[in-house]
Parts: sequence; C-alpha cells; structure tokens
Amino acid sequence: MNTSKILSLALPLLLISAASSFAEMSTQVGVGYGTQFKDNKDLEQYEVFWRQPLPYKTSLGDTWNVTTDLELSAALLRESGSGHTGTGRFSLMPQMILSPHEMVNFIIGFGAGFMAGETEFDDHDLGGAFLLSSKLGVQFVFGEHWGLEYVYYHQSNAGIYDHNASLNMHQLAFAYNF
Repeated sequence: MNTSKILSLALPLLLISAASSFAEMSTQVGVGYGTQFKDNKDLEQYEVFWRQPLPYKTSLGDTWNVTTDLELSAALLRESGSGHTGTGRFSLMPQMILSPHEMVNFIIGFGAGFMAGETEFDDHDLGGAFLLSSKLGVQFVFGEHWGLEYVYYHQSNAGIYDHNASLNMHQLAFAYNF
C-alpha cells in the first residue's frame, strides 16, 4: 500500500480522535439496496446495518454539528441473471456525521471488511476476500425515529490481488433510530 493510500485512511481516524465530548446521536439499524453503475450494471447489493454512536462530538460554528459512529454491516452481493448464488460481505466502518440541521445528516465513512463466497462474477472480478470500503451520503430524518438516505458506496481491494475491479454503487436505505 503506498503512502497516499495510508494517509487517506488515517485522515478520518485523525478527525474522529480530534473531536471531543459525548455524542447525542442514537443507535440506528437499517436496510439498503444498491446497484452497480460502472462496468457490470447487473450487480446488486442488499445490506443490513447497525450504527453505534461513538463518544465524540464537536460543533463547527453555530449550525454544524459533527458526531461519529461505528457501522457494522452485512450484505448479499449478487449478479442478476447469472448462475451465481451471491456473495456475503461483512464490514466495519467508522463514520463522521455532519449535521447542518436536525433533519439532515451528511455521512462520510471509511472501513474494511471481507467477502465470504465467490468474488468473481460473469463480468466483474473483485479479486479476493479482503476489501476496503467508503461511503458518502445524505440522510433525511423524518420524525423522531425514521431516516431515508442516499449513499454512494465504493469498494476496492487496494490492489493487493491480481484483479481490482472495484464496486461503485448507488444505494438507498431506510434507518430506524432507537
């Protein structure tokens, strides 16, 4: 892994550790559906996730709140119309949540995980089981408990395998706050 990749992974951790005081966010569970938009458009992902707030919070000016959480997710990745049964994906992702308003949250996350099952599809070879992932999205909060979010999801193996055909997905998800 080259220096720029290491620094790009270390920067979010530095931002998380620089924040202070206890986060007021609540635990979330959710489900999402994503579809690949680059190369093989037949790949789709069904995800369940759990987000636990981390004890860090800060403010940027009078309106922006910054909180952090840790997302644990499991997903089924499959290729529609193929003979493959699908692949399981499990990941852990620290996230930073930027909130300009109580009804809007911007999500930025970087994590790692692994796939259990085949990593080669008809038109897409993900290389191997280890993965790095990132999310960039927006969540709209409805009422006290519900959220709807759009996420751009990226997954790669950072070039450690012979093939590194990354996933780039649009994903919609529903979240429930406890």
